[in-house]
Amino acid sequence: MTLAFDLNRDDALQQRRAAPADGPGCFGDAADYRAQRILYAARGWIAEQDGITTDGRSLIVLHAHETPPDRRETLVRCFERVLLHAPRPELPALAASLRQAGLSVDEAFSVMGAPAGEVYAAVQGLGRFRSFPAGLRLAPVSPDDDEDAVAAIQELQAESGHAPLPGWTLRGGEGRSVTLALWDAGGALIGCTTLCVVTRPAAVGGGREAAAQLGLLGAPPLWISDVGEAPSWTGMPICTCLREDYRGRGLGAPLQASALREGHERFGIRWFYALVRAGDEIAKRMNARCGLAPHRAEGFLLASAGPSERPRRPAEGRRGSG
Repeated sequence: MTLAFDLNRDDALQQRRAAPADGPGCFGDAADYRAQRILYAARGWIAEQDGITTDGRSLIVLHAHETPPDRRETLVRCFERVLLHAPRPELPALAASLRQAGLSVDEAFSVMGAPAGEVYAAVQGLGRFRSFPAGLRLAPVSPDDDEDAVAAIQELQAESGHAPLPGWTLRGGEGRSVTLALWDAGGALIGCTTLCVVTRPAAVGGGREAAAQLGLLGAPPLWISDVGEAPSWTGMPICTCLREDYRGRGLGAPLQASALREGHERFGIRWFYALVRAGDEIAKRMNARCGLAPHRAEGFLLASAGPSERPRRPAEGRRGSG
């Protein structure tokens, strides 16, 4: 199996700053930049695949333990940064297989999740008891936002220790994401958060829905006894971060709660998941305040074609998920 995508097409031209709404708007270090360009060029192909999606900065392979080893290796070598999901008992063998193929593997992640109803109740309650201070304005990022506004969000993500998101994802990811930005009275960015759709119904030939896209990261009968089939929409909050002088004020949870609420209302999300780096107790507490709980049945690992990625900042300096 061989995959290759044209990075020199007109709609995937190299960008040094946030691109207009019809371009990729890549941002970050060389590895970030290249991964984003590949994902943007391959977005049409990704949309046609069962069990494969993206958050704009990594390819995401669901139920990766069921994927043939040669296909897994090809996906990692092509996309260079791939999140692979599997039941936790399958993760050690999956990691060993990838390392045997000469790939780098990062296993230091934990998963938190909950049904959307529980999350929505938690964030509604949080909103009643915790609001943003006067003078702060929360607004969604739109395709009409200028390049400087999008670049400011990307810079804050990178400074906060996150792999930054490309401009096209921040502007909506062609209907698969929503980003909220928090601005002060002077128009300066102080925080941001993104909600990414992970799985959703995907109609294919003859009106049939692609079964793997309907599959969840979890097994619903194990979680909710009255659900006979997997809910069709799942979402993940990513890149929740605050400017350094606003950290420690209790704003992270209300900020992420706003994205979860928006995702529930805009996309009809039925399950939420958050991927948290192991040892990041601040992110775990923030997600817990938003109604998410540790999910020990399944997990993720990050595979890359280059050297193992190190945490960009110590866990103590981070504020958010993903």
